[in-house]
Amino acid sequence: TPDTVNIDHAVSSTAIKNIDSNAHLQILPNKPRLDVFPLNIIVPTQRVSLPKFGARIETTPQLALCIGLLLEAYDPSDQEVDSSEDILSDTAAIHDWCKAMRQDPTERDRLFWLGTRMVDEFAKDALKDSNEITEIVLIGPVLEKEHFRGLLSCIITAFGQSVILNVDLLQGLVQLVQSAPPGFLLSDDLIKILRILRTRLQDTHQQSSVHTYHLTLAVSRLLDVMADNKVQNLDRVEEHEPLSGVLSGLKGSSDTYLMYQACYAFQALQYVPDDETVIQAVLRHSTGVVDGLVKISAVMKLDLGAVLEGLDKLQEVLGSTFEIAGTVYEGVCSLMESGRGVFDSLKGGYGKGKKRPWYPAVRAAYALAQAGQLKDLNRLICEAPCRRDPLFQWGVCQLLGEMASDDTWNVTVRQQAVDFLGFLYKDDPDWGQDVSVKTWVLNIIGQLATSSDQAVQGNAFAILKGLQQQQAITTKLPYPLRNHLPMPTSSPILTRVHNIPSLEYDMHRIRDQRLEQTLQAVYIPPMAKPSLKAKDDDMFSLMEKTEEFLASERQVMLVLGDSGAGKSTFNRHLEHRLWNDYKPGNPIPLFINLPAIDRPDQDMVAKQLRVHSFSEEQIMEIKLHRRLILICDGYDESQQLVNLHRTNMLNQPGQWNVKMIISCRTQFLGPDYHSRFVPQVEGGHYDRPAPNRFQEAVIAPFSKAQIEHYVEQYVPLEPRTWLTQDYMDRLTTIPNLLDLVKNPFLLSLSLEALPGVMEGKQDMSTINITRVHLYDIFVKHWLDINKRRLETNNALSMDDRNMLSELVSAGFTSLGLDYSTRLAQAIFDRQDGNPVVKYVHLSDKNSWRAEFFGPQPEIRLLRESSPLTRTGNQFRFSGQG
Repeated sequence: TPDTVNIDHAVSSTAIKNIDSNAHLQILPNKPRLDVFPLNIIVPTQRVSLPKFGARIETTPQLALCIGLLLEAYDPSDQEVDSSEDILSDTAAIHDWCKAMRQDPTERDRLFWLGTRMVDEFAKDALKDSNEITEIVLIGPVLEKEHFRGLLSCIITAFGQSVILNVDLLQGLVQLVQSAPPGFLLSDDLIKILRILRTRLQDTHQQSSVHTYHLTLAVSRLLDVMADNKVQNLDRVEEHEPLSGVLSGLKGSSDTYLMYQACYAFQALQYVPDDETVIQAVLRHSTGVVDGLVKISAVMKLDLGAVLEGLDKLQEVLGSTFEIAGTVYEGVCSLMESGRGVFDSLKGGYGKGKKRPWYPAVRAAYALAQAGQLKDLNRLICEAPCRRDPLFQWGVCQLLGEMASDDTWNVTVRQQAVDFLGFLYKDDPDWGQDVSVKTWVLNIIGQLATSSDQAVQGNAFAILKGLQQQQAITTKLPYPLRNHLPMPTSSPILTRVHNIPSLEYDMHRIRDQRLEQTLQAVYIPPMAKPSLKAKDDDMFSLMEKTEEFLASERQVMLVLGDSGAGKSTFNRHLEHRLWNDYKPGNPIPLFINLPAIDRPDQDMVAKQLRVHSFSEEQIMEIKLHRRLILICDGYDESQQLVNLHRTNMLNQPGQWNVKMIISCRTQFLGPDYHSRFVPQVEGGHYDRPAPNRFQEAVIAPFSKAQIEHYVEQYVPLEPRTWLTQDYMDRLTTIPNLLDLVKNPFLLSLSLEALPGVMEGKQDMSTINITRVHLYDIFVKHWLDINKRRLETNNALSMDDRNMLSELVSAGFTSLGLDYSTRLAQAIFDRQDGNPVVKYVHLSDKNSWRAEFFGPQPEIRLLRESSPLTRTGNQFRFSGQG
């Protein structure tokens, strides 16, 4: 029971009376001292060593420091920013670290990734121990808004689902809310938390005074935040009045500690909802103050004169606290009487009570302390109009005790806080007329006398000895003095996160690879029309239309075109552009060569990510937390007949969040092809097409202007005897050739073949060129170039050089043509037309593939000289798509 707690842990009432009588006999009343805290100081900080740039972040405080510096855009010449940092380190080291960080965005992204993943790890852990809670609450305020809110939701859920009151989780929740950056909290968040606390408080009442105290204290702190955030939509019937009822139910308690917290919470409730903060209410009653709150280094600096004037006027407006409870000025009113008077002021049932001046005065005291305005705090304690109210005195004693026990403050300040408590107890004639306040002071000093800090312990012990109450050294408070979590002693969550490969690091690696692989020497932006049935003059830029698609709510874009129309070229260019613009957190561009994926109708995204060596944990992170832009190339070549968007369950709850761009040869499709591509929405089953989430584009043939632009880019790539005009003259003069080369692939073949075709010919009107003829000329030209490359390659081994000599003697070009012809026929016969051949020597050395892809010098030289493209262990002929 509360009485038992007071007997066990506090100084007995008999001892209090003896102290009182001795004090009145021995000590003459003195004026309040204004010099206990002689100076306003820099806001207290935690000292944390800054890690070297690029080094492993060993502790969560280090990570909080680093991310905090990044968010503040730290400038060491800015003293205001320097003084407001929550966790500070050496100024010169910070300057060098920030300079290096500005030059390395990848390292910056790594730090943010560590903080984000800590939230994910904390959420996954069902058993959240006290150190993990202190660790995650420390990192919370430096998270980006999305991840801060995710952490807040996680802690709210965990606390709401806990059967037994988890005090650490409760304190962590309140501390996270108190430290939320501006704009990160919604009124609904605070109301939801208040509802949970009110329910727990109601269920806990009459069961455990310790739990009731913690819950009431949490309600007080939350209501402070709600008042400061000007919460307007608190339902008076559903939340305000029931909470008032629960708090007023504590007025019969004989536990003074609990009574104070209940009074404080009830007073805070009177400012919610309201259209101004508590401090603004004080300043509103002062005169001549244009802006009493000045924002300096993220800390509210208060004009003390305005605060005192406002409190004085507020006392007049609200009326004396002691109209009901008695006259404290005559020393008749106790904290218990004053507290009951707070609740007795309820009129017309629960809900609206009377605002009391002591509450804003205590809030002002805390605000001054948090801003480092200790000299101003000293004056407020001594000059506040309500300083004789025992509820104000209790709140001030609690503040001084918290300061003395908080190692964030320097030793001098902590000693001064102890001295102030001693002065108030012994020498202030207006302080502590109520026995419970004196008991409270002795309990605080008794606990400080057992502090691990020798200087603080010595001060407290000396004061107790002067009061001849050495026995109080071993007494402990019935409830904790500090109401916030300590710094974490270890960093288990961060340690676990360090063991997870950074996704953005791998994204950076893939980005570099793909930018190199998708760079195209010649590229002409294609034009397109909206459908196969659209008129040829209904044209638009395919890239612009794709950008519109990516910015829209649509999910699938189908790109159609004839063979060689430039579908794959466009897809590679799109991927290159997206990777070039990629920033961490952006949608991830993922090029999927569908013929190269085994069963793309099932889990094709994860299969492609594995090709890029992402771990299973990273793949799951991408699936749950990232957006992708899928560029699916070669639907026709993969011989698919199903809707890949549907079979892969894309954009379904808990599945991949994607935009899909998919290309297909026009000739592959029948008249009713939309069902293979239109996404389908969930309606119990995947049976409802969503045509409003689908669009298509059909690549148009090159115009003459595009052909000429292509030639202009092609000519400078290597030394040539022909100029752009020479190529254009031949293309326009040879019968039917200009129509033929409106196909980009055939245009590239023609430009390679034309000089050979024209050799020794003057009359171009008699030349007949077909697609097959062009490709034959192209392959021969390709083989000839590669033969010359091999002959001038001094790095060839002796075996390769001997084999090359034999191949040249036997006719290198004819052997190369034979190799390509046989391979093309084998692909058609053995793979049902699938153009991609996968070869792994250990598993395929006895298969038909070994004839074309084995390691023997003859096969290797012919393969490397043929028009094949290679991606890892996959091969295909150039120019397809």
